[in-house]
Amino acid sequence: MRGRRHSPWPRVRVATLTAALEADAKQLDAGQRETVRLLCSRHAHGVYLHGGVGRGKTWISGRFFDAAEVPKVRMHMHALLGQVTQSVTGAPAGRQVSVDSALRRLLGDARLVYVDEFHVHDVGDAHLLRRVLPALLDLEAGVLLTSNYPPADLLPDPLFHHHLEPVIGLIQERLTVRQVPDGVDYRPLTRGADRGFAAGTWTAAGAGQDGTGLTGDGPNGAGLTAGTTNGTGTNGAGPATGASVPVGTSGTRRLRVTAADPAAGVLTATFAQLCEHPVSVHDYLGLAREYDHWRLLRVPAPEDIDDQSFQRFAFLVDVLVDADLRLDVTAALPLDDWAGPGRLPRDADRFLSRLSLLRG
Repeated sequence: MRGRRHSPWPRVRVATLTAALEADAKQLDAGQRETVRLLCSRHAHGVYLHGGVGRGKTWISGRFFDAAEVPKVRMHMHALLGQVTQSVTGAPAGRQVSVDSALRRLLGDARLVYVDEFHVHDVGDAHLLRRVLPALLDLEAGVLLTSNYPPADLLPDPLFHHHLEPVIGLIQERLTVRQVPDGVDYRPLTRGADRGFAAGTWTAAGAGQDGTGLTGDGPNGAGLTAGTTNGTGTNGAGPATGASVPVGTSGTRRLRVTAADPAAGVLTATFAQLCEHPVSVHDYLGLAREYDHWRLLRVPAPEDIDDQSFQRFAFLVDVLVDADLRLDVTAALPLDDWAGPGRLPRDADRFLSRLSLLRG
C-alpha cells in the first residue's frame, strides 16, 4: 500500500498535547517541547522516537496516544511479537495462519499502533521482525515506535546485527526517525508515587530475611513444571504458601512461587523462582495480567547473578514498568550499593533508571 494518497498519522494539536502533559504537574523542558511538536506534525507512515533513559519518550508518546481520536492499539514490543507468534503457531492442525493475517486480526481496525520498548537483542526476534514490520507498515495506520536505541544500534551484537539490517533499513526508509534531545533523567525525581511501579520499594534485608514472614523457594525448590499441581495458582480461593501459577500459552506449565493471592492480586516469589529458572518475557506478561502487586524476595548481590538471570530481571522490570504495577524488592544490598559495582545486564542504563523509581 505504498501508493496511498493520504497520511494515516492522526492529528493532535500541539496545545492539546502540551495541556495533557502539563496536567501531570510536570514542566516540559526544551527537548521535550521539541518532541511534542514532532508528534503533532504530519508524517507519511509514522515516527521512530529514540533517546536516553528518563527523557519522557513513553510519557509523551503515551499522552499523544491518549489524545489521538482514532481507533488505536498500544503494545509492548514483547507482547506484539508474542501474540503474533501465538496466533501463527497456535493455529489448529491443517490450518496455516500467516504473519500478515495474524497481525491484522491482532490490530483490528486500529489507525494508530504504538509499540513501546522497541529493543532487539535476540536473533529470533530479529527474524520475526523481518516479517512483522513490513506487514505493520503496510497497514492503513500510523506507527509509533519508541526505543532507547537509534535504529542502527538495534541488535548491537556484531555476530547477529546483520540479521536485523533489513528491519533497520525499513525503519529509516518509511518512518520519521528522531531523538528526544539529551537532558535530565526525570525518573529518579518521580520516586515515591502513591500507586503503580513508583510506589514500590527496595529493602535491604539480612541473610535469610525476606520481610514477609513467608518461607523459601516453595516446596522442593521447584521452578517450572509441566501439568497441574496442588498449588492454588490463579484458580485458588485465596493466598497460599508454596503455590504454583499457570504460565505459557495453554497454561499447562506451572511456575512455583512463594505465595499467590489472586483475589488481592499479589504475587510473591524469590529471585531464584522468577529469574534463575527459564521463565520467558511472555510468562511475565501473562502473570502481569493476573497480579498487580509483585513482591520479589532475596535478590542477590550483582556478582552472584549470572548473565541470563540478570537479563530476565531486566525483562521483568520492563514488563512491570510498562504495565505500571507495584514491585517491592527485598535484596542483599541497598539499591545504591547494588547498582554500583558488579556486572549489569544489557540496557543497564535503562534498567537502573527504572529501578531508581523504587523507594529505599
